[in-house]
Amino acid sequence: MNDINRSGRGCAFAVDLDVRFPEVDAYGVVWHGNYVLYMEVARNALCTAAGLTPAEALAAGYKVPITKVEVQLKKPARLDDRLEVSAWLIPPETAKLKMTYVVRRLPEHEVLSTGSTEQVLLNPRGELLLSFPAAVKVLVERILAHQRGELDFPAPKIPIGS
Repeated sequence: MNDINRSGRGCAFAVDLDVRFPEVDAYGVVWHGNYVLYMEVARNALCTAAGLTPAEALAAGYKVPITKVEVQLKKPARLDDRLEVSAWLIPPETAKLKMTYVVRRLPEHEVLSTGSTEQVLLNPRGELLLSFPAAVKVLVERILAHQRGELDFPAPKIPIGS
């Protein structure tokens, strides 16, 4: 994990990963659907670094389904490429989590893909939440503070209340 600032959007959170054999197609390039997986890896690592793992949120009864995903493919990634996947949280106006991503090939930092996701929050009964629960509010505040350069990761665990 590392922090980067190449976009002008503040301090991004990034993870590095290697393209593995089962991720490439018959053409020897990363199958397009794996870019969504790479974005999820970065998003989950960001939440973990900010103090709340997806497993902890799920154990507390919260579900955070993806309601929208977009991926723009620019250049192919290939087997054994080293990738950097950066994630930014867009400051929320409602109880939605909107993130943007950039996938780059290392060491050149060549942009291969960009994307975005939107998620909503459901309570333990599966009902849509119109405001963030306390733990998610802290998570969002920490991520935004990190992006502004005001908080270093990893951060302490976020307690999940009732």
